[in-house]
Amino acid sequence: MRILNVLRGRRSATDSDSVQDDAGWESPRTGAELLATPYRQQLIRAIQESTSLTAPVFEAYVKEPLQRYAERVQLLPASESHHHSYPGGMLDHGLETCVFGLRLRRQHLLPPKESPEKQSSTGELWSVAVIYACLLHDIAKVIVDVDIHLKSGRRWCLWEGIIPDQYRVRYIKGRDYFLHAAVNPLLCKEVIGNAGLEWLKSQPELFGLVMYAISGHSERSGVVGEIVSQADRASVAKSLGGKVSNIDKAPRESLQSKLKGAIRHIVTEKIRLNEKGAQGFVTSEALWLVTPLVPREIKSYLLSHGIEGVPSNESRLYDEMQSHGLIIENPEGRSVWKCRVKVGEWGADLSMLKVHKSLVWSGDEEPEVFSGRVEAIDVGEGGKGSQPARHQRQEQESSDIPATEENSSELADSSRAEVIQDELEASILDIATGGDEKTAPRLEWQSRRSSEEGAEKVTCQASPGQPSSGEDFLAWLRGGLKTHKILMNDSKALVHAIDGMLLVVSPRVFKRYCQEVSGEEKGWKEVQDSFQKLKLHKKNKDGGSFHKVKVVGPNKKSSTLSGYLVGKDDLVEEGKEVFDNPFIDLIGGKPEE
Repeated sequence: MRILNVLRGRRSATDSDSVQDDAGWESPRTGAELLATPYRQQLIRAIQESTSLTAPVFEAYVKEPLQRYAERVQLLPASESHHHSYPGGMLDHGLETCVFGLRLRRQHLLPPKESPEKQSSTGELWSVAVIYACLLHDIAKVIVDVDIHLKSGRRWCLWEGIIPDQYRVRYIKGRDYFLHAAVNPLLCKEVIGNAGLEWLKSQPELFGLVMYAISGHSERSGVVGEIVSQADRASVAKSLGGKVSNIDKAPRESLQSKLKGAIRHIVTEKIRLNEKGAQGFVTSEALWLVTPLVPREIKSYLLSHGIEGVPSNESRLYDEMQSHGLIIENPEGRSVWKCRVKVGEWGADLSMLKVHKSLVWSGDEEPEVFSGRVEAIDVGEGGKGSQPARHQRQEQESSDIPATEENSSELADSSRAEVIQDELEASILDIATGGDEKTAPRLEWQSRRSSEEGAEKVTCQASPGQPSSGEDFLAWLRGGLKTHKILMNDSKALVHAIDGMLLVVSPRVFKRYCQEVSGEEKGWKEVQDSFQKLKLHKKNKDGGSFHKVKVVGPNKKSSTLSGYLVGKDDLVEEGKEVFDNPFIDLIGGKPEE
């Protein structure tokens, strides 16, 4: 919290930089001089305390780049009349963004999807990469947004080097407010230096993420780009007097952008393409995604990441995707196409969504075209998907979810409750570890779908509005834990290991199941009751079914969760080692056998 306390502070009168003469000319200074103000020294200390670098390494790979950055931006403001619009504003904004970025970086196990050993050996490089990306994300504004005039009479551009003489700055009229992102890499070498770039290039994927982040390619910048975006917003909010205590929460972006990101993730990381039984097929004209399997994966991905506003009804989800141009409607204006897929001796009639390939890939990234055929077929009048999307939605609403004001209120209340629960569970890891991911259990996502699709079979068998049995839920939960689709011991986990048993968080796990299986939360209580009748859970000392756990961390704050306590062998495969979450304790003690 010390970091946030530093950032909540204000620049005092003693932090003033301006040494203009009577004509308004500024004198250039060294990086060390510019960083010597009390406020900037606080920021540098916060940056150093957020890493585990030795003093010599921090000096060479962080402090020296900070000084080179300071020498480049001098006392230029970050904007003309918006945030940090004072002499030295660009320097303050760069340092603040680094501090916020490191705070956010602590929420992630980096590099993602790697072993704990790899994360331990390269984690500090990822922290340094976040510093570089945060520092450089706006630097080209001092090239494309302003004209720098020297007292000698000539105009100076920073690609020529450090400002050599007294100078004044004038903002360019009619400037392109997006151009700086494309120009940022121009000053990358001058700030980071050869040694820093060589270290960064030792991890090619990380090097790419940093370059994409600073050059405005947010769709390719991954977790680094997300961190920089959130940190930038936090620094801007601080400058404008806004609230910065919520920087750990994801920025509120449009559902459209979230859907795009989810589609890319599911297609590139989760499903199989262009083979027998695949969930997607790439043809010369489009990407075809099997429904309802892939849309449910997309919805599950959004819900597991705490995204608000996700339609609870699948037809509404199709409408949302169609309205934003994410899927291509068929000639009758419908969202879902009926297709015949054939490769070799195998063939099947499938319901599918048609997606622009450019939404997922660009250029050489596009995979090879499916060797078989995908042909749209006419299902005929009254067949499945024969109505336009808006009519399908109305028909399903009339049979499954009455479109009443009362129901709309219920859905809104459910959404708000989900958000509150998400925020509560998201605090577990940060409260327990003080934000230090090194003490947190490993989070691992499976890069491709498991060949064992027990949970998927459950999804296929369920129908909207009809909750499955406790056995179906149990199969889904076991399958999800085995494939890591359902997280354990993580900040938004549905399951936590404690005292040799597993806590199944309720009611959120049952709501998540119903969302995936039937497309809506309706019926979660029936599924919970059916699961309870299986009698796999341990009773508490009062004879009740629910147990509460207390989450306690080094910062002495705490929160509680409740759910069913189940034996490990009932949910995970025999012989699999599962480590207890060391930061949660049962309230009331361990139940009797």
